Amino acid sequence: MIKGSVRILFILILGLQLTSAQESSEYIGAIKLNDSAIITYKVKFNINYDQVEGYSITDFGGDHETKSKLKGIYNPSTREISFNEYDIVYTKSDVIHDDFCFVHFEPTYFKPGKTKYFKGDFKGEFSDGEECISGELFLNAAENVEKRMEKMSKKINKSDKVADSIKQKATDLKLLEKLNMNILKKSQVTSVFSKNKTVSLLLYDGGQEDGDMISIKVNGDFILRRHTISKEVKTVEVPLTSKKTIIEVIADGVGTMSTNTAVIEIHDGVNKIRAMTNLEKNQSTQIHVLQKR
Repeated sequence: MIKGSVRILFILILGLQLTSAQESSEYIGAIKLNDSAIITYKVKFNINYDQVEGYSITDFGGDHETKSKLKGIYNPSTREISFNEYDIVYTKSDVIHDDFCFVHFEPTYFKPGKTKYFKGDFKGEFSDGEECISGELFLNAAENVEKRMEKMSKKINKSDKVADSIKQKATDLKLLEKLNMNILKKSQVTSVFSKNKTVSLLLYDGGQEDGDMISIKVNGDFILRRHTISKEVKTVEVPLTSKKTIIEVIADGVGTMSTNTAVIEIHDGVNKIRAMTNLEKNQSTQIHVLQKR
């Protein structure tokens, strides 16, 4: 009986150690550049002992939205975190990969699971190590932002000036969830970087089914025609046979609620990008898959 109790206690302690060894954190805020320009910024990362891994999204919701991988170091003795961006997952900017200025966040006080707000200096570097622009980073815990947005959502639902269709959309798809999505807008190009020979597109409705309909072209040829989006996931495989594969998503029909809002997940075996269309009928958006060396 004593041996059994010791074994159970050991398992519980080990479980607690494993839980504390890896901390997941999500923060939303902004970058302030030295020229006083302000750009929205979001990070999500895990701390595994002293290693930091995750991603950042710069200018989320904007014309130059870019998702990058990040890695860094956490020093438990000084309680300082530092990280840097090092690879692009996708971007809506027309700047080529080698011309991107990656954030290198300098060591700043951070307590995993406790810090709700932190700020610090960063310097920017191109992929070859040459310095570019620098500035400050300000970040708030995503849970605090979510609480504020939930209050906003309640105000929207109570308002007599907001259409019921908009209220329904706000209820079906949480506002914070939209911050975690790549919104695909009309006449916009989203560039995705991949080393794979194929990508998978997973299509479904992320809210209430309302009859949204889309078609998909790859390099000018239809691979899907007038597909009605539903809760059931539709998977489309796209071969990557050239340095640039152009995927065009066309809104053939808008459902009963607001705009065409089909969820499109892009999988390449390494990265997963969750996107959502925001299109009127007959509008289109493009995804360019670029082969990485």
